[in-house]
Amino acid sequence: MSIAHRAHRFFELSPEPLIVLASDGRLLEANAAWCRLVGWSLEALTHQPTRGFIHPDDVEALDSRLKALLAAGGHADLACRWRCQDGTWKSLSWSMSASAGGDEVYCIVRPLDAPPSVEAALHRSEQNFRRLIDTAPEGIFVHRDNRFIYANPTLLQALGYAHADELIGQSIWGIVHPDDLELVRQRVRTAVGGELAPLREIRYLRKDGTSYDAESVGIPVEFDGEKAVVVMSRDVTERKRAHTQLLQNDRMVLAGTLAAGVGHEINNPLTYVMANLDSAMEAMARLGGELTLSVPDGPGTVAWSTTLRETEALLKEAQEGATRVRNIVRDLKFISRQDAERREPVDVREPLDFSVNMASSALRHRARLIKKYEPVPTVYADASRLGQVFLNLLVNAAQAIPDGSAEEHHITVWVRPGPSGMVAVDVSDSGTGIPPDVLPRIFDPFFTTKPVGQGTGLGLSICHSLIRNLGGDITVHSEQGKGTTFTVLLPTAPESPRPAAKPAEAPAPAPDTEHRGQVLVIDDEPPVGRSLARILGAAHKVTVVNSGEEALAALTSGTPFDAVFCDLMMPGISGMDVYERVREASPDLSRRFIFITGGSYTARARQFLERVPNRQIEKPFDVGLIHQFLGEVLGAR
Repeated sequence: MSIAHRAHRFFELSPEPLIVLASDGRLLEANAAWCRLVGWSLEALTHQPTRGFIHPDDVEALDSRLKALLAAGGHADLACRWRCQDGTWKSLSWSMSASAGGDEVYCIVRPLDAPPSVEAALHRSEQNFRRLIDTAPEGIFVHRDNRFIYANPTLLQALGYAHADELIGQSIWGIVHPDDLELVRQRVRTAVGGELAPLREIRYLRKDGTSYDAESVGIPVEFDGEKAVVVMSRDVTERKRAHTQLLQNDRMVLAGTLAAGVGHEINNPLTYVMANLDSAMEAMARLGGELTLSVPDGPGTVAWSTTLRETEALLKEAQEGATRVRNIVRDLKFISRQDAERREPVDVREPLDFSVNMASSALRHRARLIKKYEPVPTVYADASRLGQVFLNLLVNAAQAIPDGSAEEHHITVWVRPGPSGMVAVDVSDSGTGIPPDVLPRIFDPFFTTKPVGQGTGLGLSICHSLIRNLGGDITVHSEQGKGTTFTVLLPTAPESPRPAAKPAEAPAPAPDTEHRGQVLVIDDEPPVGRSLARILGAAHKVTVVNSGEEALAALTSGTPFDAVFCDLMMPGISGMDVYERVREASPDLSRRFIFITGGSYTARARQFLERVPNRQIEKPFDVGLIHQFLGEVLGAR
């Protein structure tokens, strides 16, 4: 094969577009790659003047470059536009070399990416900006002459509109809460005047007439070549709800602290009020017996028996009232506990009864309460948190029943064995029921169907979280017009290992309630100390002191005390301090301490009571428990 033939084959098969131009600019030869590049056939191009295919603006440049190249030889580059077969213009880079004879020009041609036009750049910029605001998490709209000319999807969703066409052309005042209209009008005037309308909270109206809170800013812009205002807004409803809930939590913590302090302050006077009432009723009973024997009760005599019965009735009513106050103070402990969650075996009926008592005022005017308690094992839970859950469910049940028809409705509390060895608690009402479209969302945080200001939507979500954290579950079944049932499932407490059988032992001696003992009573409230001394009665020799300092003096005086009733919390030297000093000097005597607590504990007091094995009595006193504990201490001497 000759060299000329090989060169021609290389020309034909080269992947690079190659052409040969005559000195007058005609196209003499082109390879297949060139034909593919411009879309013309070889026959259509051969011996055709290039001026017919070169862009008119580039013809002069090509002519001058060809003349200079043919005259001087060498190499030259050129960029020009070539008309393709489909009528489009393709920008090409020409690398040209003159032949040895100076009558032909050999060209290697490559496509040249045309620089983007200003119009194309602006178009792309506009598209990018449109995508940005269309996908922005903030609601954005543009208005001119107080009418919408653009609204992004986020705003449409927040306002409850399906398509932008529902807003475009409409007045912007239609989405503003009536109470904020004057404020928004001032802000629009500011923005239209060319100044920024700064960030401000505005209430927006949804399509359905409800409103939401949004932070909004107005910016003067040029839109489609004319002055307009772009408004960016962010829905802050959930953030405000969360802030409100944090404030509510703070108030609940404060309420718990106040409940603990108030309970402690009430317990002290309540202790001696109840003790004195007991003593007064006992005295009235003795007086009645003595008068029966010594004073006849008949015509012509003082009607002492009637007066005595009326006085006894008054004392009994006062005693019942004091008992109710005592029960209220004890119930306050469930909301005043500020320690960390403490799980232990719990009889589920106890926090349930507490919740029923706390909700009684809300229940009695709405429905009859039905309690069905089946035998169930203890559950492993925190009693105060269970009380919180049950109280919320009971209040919700009451609110689901219209007021004024209590005899026609009922709220049922059913404790029963649950599936898989769990314990189930049903709280059912005969109220209005929950709509099917609402039912799937009732445990969602912040979801509520109550009017603004009457509910945060957190009650059921907190209940759900508390029960799930305990390893249980809470479910709901509801029918409109028939009522709702919430079912709480709780894991049972693990069984404690049974102790190994021990040889039969002699029964423990019964409490020594008849033996006379030397008893020390320590309490910083003198009436409490005196009432406790009266309860202990003449059977024992009782010494009462009113401070830790006096207690240490009495305990180190050499008097052989058989039992010590000691108030836990006292100013100065506390009951804990007295106990620790006695334990070091006389361990045997320290075991005969019986602690009196008023219900308000510091962290140290709580840890102390958990650590020491001594008996504990809560104020107000249980008289029977006082005699029982004293008898046990005296019997163990």
